[in-house]
Amino acid sequence: MMDALRSRLPAFLLNLECLSADGQMDAFVNEVMETFGRFDPPAGDRTHRWELDLHGISADGATEEEAMANWKRLARQTCKLDGTEDDGFITVHPPIKQIGAA
Repeated sequence: MMDALRSRLPAFLLNLECLSADGQMDAFVNEVMETFGRFDPPAGDRTHRWELDLHGISADGATEEEAMANWKRLARQTCKLDGTEDDGFITVHPPIKQIGAA
């Protein structure tokens, strides 16, 4: 079962890149429900941070958005996507034969 969940990680990360902030929130909530993850709000004296555990990757943050951003950063380190650099950006270079072409 863990292999099936791991195979969802690249698709989930790629999908997040195409979504607005509201869309990403919905995607996280759906993915947590579908894969038995956790996205817990601060709980009184237990913790004052949001905690996100999804696809075997755990992150936290002072806000929901920070927890999701921290999770995405850690997930990208775990699952390198083709063309995605450590800073999260995809740099596109023209093919060598096009350089200098008018």
